[in-house]
Amino acid sequence: MRKVGGAALKILVTVGVLVFIVWKLGFRQILGTVAQADPWWLIAALVLFFVSGWLGVLQWQIILKNRGVTLPFSRVFSLYFIGMFFNNFALGIIAGDAVKVAYIKIDEGHGKAGFAATFLDRFAGLWVMLGYAVFGSVLLIKQKALESGSMTLAIFALFVAFACFGGALVFLMSKRLQALAYLLIDRVPLKKKDALKRILDETIIESHDVHILLPVGVLSTVVQFMRIGVHVLCAGALGLLSAANIHYFFIFVPILAMMMAVPLPFGVRESVGGTLFALAGFRADAAIVMGFLATLVGSAASLMGGILFVMDKLHLSRKPS
Repeated sequence: MRKVGGAALKILVTVGVLVFIVWKLGFRQILGTVAQADPWWLIAALVLFFVSGWLGVLQWQIILKNRGVTLPFSRVFSLYFIGMFFNNFALGIIAGDAVKVAYIKIDEGHGKAGFAATFLDRFAGLWVMLGYAVFGSVLLIKQKALESGSMTLAIFALFVAFACFGGALVFLMSKRLQALAYLLIDRVPLKKKDALKRILDETIIESHDVHILLPVGVLSTVVQFMRIGVHVLCAGALGLLSAANIHYFFIFVPILAMMMAVPLPFGVRESVGGTLFALAGFRADAAIVMGFLATLVGSAASLMGGILFVMDKLHLSRKPS
């Protein structure tokens, strides 16, 4: 009942958001904006998203191997896109990551190693995104003084989040901080302390892991640049792109990526993104449509994961018990 109630609430929120958008912008205006979209830009966005996914598979495979989980590329590709499918259709990165970890635990018996690898993979992506946000914020500050107090607060929050992620990275590499964390775990009344310690053991970066930092860093930088590029191409499809506004994509897309950590109903993230771009001077109707187009491009690219998931289930069902 709880799951049904949660699903019903999400549907109600989605319907409410869509009704509000139509009431605010006008149905004809929205349809006219969608009709103006250049399909070639959208096809380019779809290809770019798929290529970023392929590079993301390489990144995750490197981290998995470093954590002791060796899988062929085809299997890593399948699990990655299955996770991407659940990310887009369960509307939150937690759902997709949980599915990937569950598969690794069932197939290889390395649940904690799979969790650690998936966490580090996600951590690298979010930290790079925040780095891009800081870069975009610096460009914005150099270009003009910040007129909106809310914009100033948002940029300050980005810098704080980037610093927090930097502190987390230091923790993952610092023996002293890790020893302090273990001491706190021992003293605080927690259940399953041993399991928590084992997860930390799998997640921390040892000296012999340093060799993966460069390839993972490079891949993550390229992958997240492409994910921002998907939004840029969707803006280009609607004629919104210019040299004077491209830095906003480096600020707002990372914010939307952080929101994906929460399983929000469809339409909420797109509306927030559209509002942010509208505050930056984009046409409100086009900004909203751009957000939905970017989501649809990602969903279309991840449909392969849904196909792979069904094929995997059929394969398991045909195995003799």
